[in-house]
Amino acid sequence: MDERNVCMEAFARLCEDVNTDKKSAIDQSDYWLFELGFRSAIEELLSIADAGSQSRKFVSPRFQMLADKILNSRVH
Repeated sequence: MDERNVCMEAFARLCEDVNTDKKSAIDQSDYWLFELGFRSAIEELLSIADAGSQSRKFVSPRFQMLADKILNSRVH
């Protein structure tokens, strides 16, 4: 199985979306900041899976949906 960098793929899509508007732009050098946020969210999801609880809700509906699925899938 080939490896892939899903974070870089998501960043490339974000750049394509944002950079089509001449009023705003994201530079490739901003990737580190995007990856930091992405990794932080994944680490929080792993923490929720380990602890079985969530102390704060995600702002992102997609990440919150994942957190809810993790919490609801745990054997009680």
